[in-house]
Amino acid sequence: MIAFSVSALEKAPVKRSGTLPAEFLDLADDDQFSTAGEFEYDLTAQLVSGGVLVSGKISAPFASECGRCLAPVKFTLSVDDLHIFFELPENLEILEVDEDLRAELLLQLPMNPLCSPDCQGLCPECGCNLNNQNCSCCIENTAEKVSPWSALDSLKL
Repeated sequence: MIAFSVSALEKAPVKRSGTLPAEFLDLADDDQFSTAGEFEYDLTAQLVSGGVLVSGKISAPFASECGRCLAPVKFTLSVDDLHIFFELPENLEILEVDEDLRAELLLQLPMNPLCSPDCQGLCPECGCNLNNQNCSCCIENTAEKVSPWSALDSLKL
């Protein structure tokens, strides 16, 4: 749990850094992503008018499959310029920031992770990985194939 004492914040900004186990991110087993290590944080909380500003950086390693070729992908996702504002309700003694940090990191996950930016994916005919080899079905059928969108070329607008 990452928390800040409001009474301590009244005296000076408070710094927190450390790691939390991968379970902190609470990813289900059937999710597209899995955690590949510990969640790391380096935060500073300070009182500002009307609330608390938490700034710093957070990061965590993830594992997934490439969205084009299905190869395993490991990457570290970092939010280096984190700024989250929390309003302070009356009589709050401890400000917990866990859920907001978790959400901020998970919102940065890519919709379609790639093993490399120039990944060629899988052949739609035979399913071979085009990053590793060229298949004969793609080379033979490229000239013969008619795009399903070619009928739109004959439209007169």
